[in-house]
Amino acid sequence: MKRASTPREQRCGKTWYRAGAGGIAALTTVSLALVAPGAASAAPRASSAFATTLAKLAAANYPTNTTKACKGHGVQLEAWIWVPGIYRTVDVFNETHPGICVKLDDVGAGDTEYVKLTDAIKANSGVPDVAEVEFDELPSYEITHSVVNLAKYGADKYKKDFAPFAWEEVSQGSAVYAMPGDSGPMDLFCNAKELAKYHVTPGSTWAAFAKAAAAFHKADPKAYLTVFDPEDMQYLVSLMGQDNAFPFSWSGGAAVTVNFTGAKQMQFANYWQRLISAGDVKAAADFQNAFWSDLNNGTYACWVTSAWGPSYLAPNLTSASLGDWRTYPLPQWKAGADVAANWGGSTYPVFSASKHPAQAAEFSEWMNGTMQSWQIMYTPPSSLFPTFLPLLHEKKFVSSSIPATGTTPIFNQAAAAAPHVAAVSWPPFMTYFLALTTTANVINGKGTLPGDFKQLQSIMTSYAKSQGFKVSS
Repeated sequence: MKRASTPREQRCGKTWYRAGAGGIAALTTVSLALVAPGAASAAPRASSAFATTLAKLAAANYPTNTTKACKGHGVQLEAWIWVPGIYRTVDVFNETHPGICVKLDDVGAGDTEYVKLTDAIKANSGVPDVAEVEFDELPSYEITHSVVNLAKYGADKYKKDFAPFAWEEVSQGSAVYAMPGDSGPMDLFCNAKELAKYHVTPGSTWAAFAKAAAAFHKADPKAYLTVFDPEDMQYLVSLMGQDNAFPFSWSGGAAVTVNFTGAKQMQFANYWQRLISAGDVKAAADFQNAFWSDLNNGTYACWVTSAWGPSYLAPNLTSASLGDWRTYPLPQWKAGADVAANWGGSTYPVFSASKHPAQAAEFSEWMNGTMQSWQIMYTPPSSLFPTFLPLLHEKKFVSSSIPATGTTPIFNQAAAAAPHVAAVSWPPFMTYFLALTTTANVINGKGTLPGDFKQLQSIMTSYAKSQGFKVSS
């Protein structure tokens, strides 16, 4: 999902809700209608004891994100997680694992948590046993040896249950540094009524998409097939990954690749710049009031987004287009290919400072690798899109809908895409990269994407070298 329950960061006056991690607050008010809270007790894989526990939790009126107090039994663990409603999952773990008791803390989402986590690690005091860490931030803790290799605690046995890209992004060789959690396979979210008005379809390839964008804008010069936000850096590199143009590579050592100017990278930059320069696609910031307004009023017919993206429409969508929205597969760079992209997602590492790594690993593995846990976490208010294949294959999950799509499934495209996401190699300095505003001038016409990519090559090469990395391109 697109970042978290609270705004992740402020950059240049823009509120970013970087996706991935954890549930989003918007989902607490969105009726995803996947399963009513507590209805998961009817799940076929749920044991009778688990069903009873879920029924009790559904009947209880717990305050948000607080768990029942640990009663002093067994090993005491602390977990920092900002997913809304995650206390439901933690309570079930505590009730079904009498030798372990997890105390849940929400110390803030995204960077707010990372700052506190990094400070605690440096001070060697107050480090949680487990914490929510996004896929792109996990390497920052790997390189400092701050997280435990979970393979020694049996994490490998869960590999087959996860989308391949998710498992690859938490692993280095035979080491597994976290359990994958939620994710955000990308697709197109389009207003079918607006498309039908001009007899336009997005197309199955990006070449066809470009022709559709030109036709749509010609039919209505005030409207665009889609919007492209060049300053949302996580969105940018996630979409680049589908074109085999992800600009970074890191395998755990002192060597790192930074490549914004290779053939694939320039192909990607030139493609979008041509659409922007022609006026067929609008370059604009996402997740702003103007953005929601333009989706509502038909200025944008489609949104290149993620599995969590449509959930943000609930508080921002007018009733006029309810039921008109549909999901379409992400176009391919090569006809007949089946390459997907992922935008956002969280992992759950165990930290080296933990005095009880085996028990902490047991919690992380259970929370992310069992249907018992996922039958809670995909329901409101957590509403996480899983990397866990057993749930992705469930008909009830795949066929679920939201008010914006009427009775049409919302997750079918993302669920089909998840096993085909092109895994990427996040470097251990994404916090710095995501704070850059180099590409912002594309929006105001004072810069171009290819030109900005050349600047990014220089900026990130210099930064990586300053951090002691040997850089290749």
